[in-house]
Amino acid sequence: MAKTPSDRVLLMFSGGRDSTLAALRLHEAGYPLKLVTITAGHLFGLNNVERRLREIAPMLPGETEWLQIVQPALRGTQHFFHQQTCLPCQSAYVVTGVNVARQAGIRRIAMGYASYQAGWPEQGPQATRVLEHTLARHGFELLLPVYDIESRASAMQELKTRGLSELALEQKCTRQVNNVELEGQVLSQQLELWARAIDEELGKSPLLLNISGHIRLSELR
Repeated sequence: MAKTPSDRVLLMFSGGRDSTLAALRLHEAGYPLKLVTITAGHLFGLNNVERRLREIAPMLPGETEWLQIVQPALRGTQHFFHQQTCLPCQSAYVVTGVNVARQAGIRRIAMGYASYQAGWPEQGPQATRVLEHTLARHGFELLLPVYDIESRASAMQELKTRGLSELALEQKCTRQVNNVELEGQVLSQQLELWARAIDEELGKSPLLLNISGHIRLSELR
């Protein structure tokens, strides 16, 4: 069945290998896209993301929007994370995506999570189930279009086959080097906090987002 504007998907787009393939796979499945890239003081290299978008712009509809949004501070105070992971930032990413989606009338949120990255706490099977259920409580469907990719080599090969750079053209994070892998009860506790933080924020009034850039891909061709 042909997709319609009501089938739009908001994709959190880093410009890395996985989110790039997610954008192309979603487009090929017929979903109209809105792309959102988070910026922050601890992230650098937005020019890499633009380079990636210039690569794929001819492959996507020109009217596809790309928003750059400054990472917001969540307003909840009682749910804090005890481990040094990417979960706090991922909470802000999810909440930002939902806020943009709500304003645009979009009900599907996509992430470029891949199974070969399951060592990252937010990308493991348990985490994706938690996120799916959390978003569903707020009326959103989670899409993971590249979760079947089982290795970095496979991602690179798919990019190569499509005539794209095999590099991870994404912003680099100055905090990411401190990320730790979690398992067992510690992981479960942190994911519970993750879900509660997202739940709490989505139950509040809409965030005031700082949109630092907003273009259509036709402008990058």
